[in-house]
Amino acid sequence: MKKINILILGLAILFAACGGDERNVESSLRYDSDNVTAPILPPDTYETAARFPENVTRDYVGKNLTQISYYIAETPLQTTLKIYSGGTSNAPGQVVYEATLTGTITQNAFNAHVLSTPLEITGEDLWVSIRFRLNRGLQSIGCDAGPGDVNGDWMYQESTNEWTSFNAFSGGESINWNIRGVVGE
Repeated sequence: MKKINILILGLAILFAACGGDERNVESSLRYDSDNVTAPILPPDTYETAARFPENVTRDYVGKNLTQISYYIAETPLQTTLKIYSGGTSNAPGQVVYEATLTGTITQNAFNAHVLSTPLEITGEDLWVSIRFRLNRGLQSIGCDAGPGDVNGDWMYQESTNEWTSFNAFSGGESINWNIRGVVGE
């Protein structure tokens, strides 16, 4: 009987000690799985983006986008992170965050950029893009093996001045860019 009382007392102490344990829970906005490759893109300036529409972001209203992770295979000449708010189903809206990534990239790896000011999620569409310039054909931005999500493979090519899916650009390849947003309190 004495052993049972000690066991009950020990369990009560354990539960009481963990009861007020507040943790900063993080989750991620993403469509991709593990990196598999990076498509060879011809010389030009590109933006590759993941679009998180209102029906996705509304689950995070009141929380903050705190960090962006992205995979780079070969380092481009110039690289910039851009986050857009709003827009349409096939083009981003207004730039709400921009940061130069040139000089901070590790090749053949996921890289992380902590936003200098966390971006409050309001429930509008968010487009998270990596803009980069290539002076020769290069495997730069990473992607998974698919299947692609309709919002996971957006790209802009400066020479055509339009947003399109990588699926349309490539003639049928189904991928998701390795671009992820980290959401925290």
